[in-house]
Amino acid sequence: MTDGRAVGEKIMIGKRLFGTVYSLVLLILLAAGEIALVCVIAWQEGIPALACAVAGFLLSVIFTPMFHELGHAFFGKKQGMRLKMTKFFCFKISETEGKLRFSFSSPFLPEETQMIPRSGGNMRRRALCYTAGGLIGGGVWLIVLLAAALICGIFSRVAALLFWSGVPYAVYLFLLNAVPAIYAGGKTDAEIFRGILRDCAPEKAMVCAMEIYGQLSEGKSFSEIAEEWYFGFPQLAENEPMYAMMLDLRYRRYLENGETEKAADCLNRLGALAEPGYLYPEQLADLALEFVYMHILNGDLKSAEESMKLGELTGKDRKNTAAYCRVNALRCASEGKNEEADCWKSAAEEFLRREPLEGVRKSERILLSRIACPAQEAGTEEVAGETSSVGADGGEERNTEEKPPAGQTGN
Repeated sequence: MTDGRAVGEKIMIGKRLFGTVYSLVLLILLAAGEIALVCVIAWQEGIPALACAVAGFLLSVIFTPMFHELGHAFFGKKQGMRLKMTKFFCFKISETEGKLRFSFSSPFLPEETQMIPRSGGNMRRRALCYTAGGLIGGGVWLIVLLAAALICGIFSRVAALLFWSGVPYAVYLFLLNAVPAIYAGGKTDAEIFRGILRDCAPEKAMVCAMEIYGQLSEGKSFSEIAEEWYFGFPQLAENEPMYAMMLDLRYRRYLENGETEKAADCLNRLGALAEPGYLYPEQLADLALEFVYMHILNGDLKSAEESMKLGELTGKDRKNTAAYCRVNALRCASEGKNEEADCWKSAAEEFLRREPLEGVRKSERILLSRIACPAQEAGTEEVAGETSSVGADGGEERNTEEKPPAGQTGN
């Protein structure tokens, strides 16, 4: 096992080294092509030609990654997937409360597209089509640029530079993804495509995760999805992005099944990865919430409070989520605050109505249904027929420092 991992690490290092060298070569060729077009050809043609060349390059920087990501989105949609997020250049389109919303993003963040299957089945083939979509989109854009440059050149050499100056960057991005390699920003489309074909561990895990999300979209909860999709792939390296995703999915399954020890083990492993460079701030905030939940389940309120503070340090407010309401409902229930716990559960239900994945809604409702105040449980068992008086004595003395979000109690 140790020898196998050592060999795997050497192969990974080799691929990254090749990817670095290959990307540098392409970058040099890109620079050479743009310098030839702008500083030599366009400069000789005059100021209008120079302006067209510079404008063409800047437009290509925007439209080339856009066509690449839209290729993923188009083929993903054809394979029965819905868009969750796509980012290109400094633009971002993401789904919020069931609607696609436009926003700006840092141009230095990697371009990416995230889609969620609307159903399960034939996921390997669908993943191949979705992955190939980026290359096809980039190829179509390159052909459009070349055709426009050639046709426009018949009428005006100056105007043709608007398209010719965009060709080098389009070629650069296409060739960058057309070769199986691993860069600092991750794997190329060709590398992922090859991994799916060869059933490599990370790509096989990716297909399994897509199948799980497909079945969640169909309405199955985490525990209702076959166990093979959670474990049906070889051991993943901890630096693989799919390692964290599969740990999170297993955690949800164990939690729903009531296997608290196994769920805690998955959560602790995720906690070991809790670094800003590995997980997004939103993921760190969600992880902190689940640590709070697990600590309360185990009766460790002090650790729960510390985890809540760590979540606040991420700078991401997760208060408008069902998970946050679930955590507070459990906290109130553990303290015997019946009415507050019920309010938090009602607030969680309101947020769940906006959750697009029916299986996630079902899973959260299962967890919420298990939350009951100790006083309520004791009252049900010992004083039958008098449950309305349980907890009433101390109703006016409850700590109301934090309440469910206004307008979300359902009352």
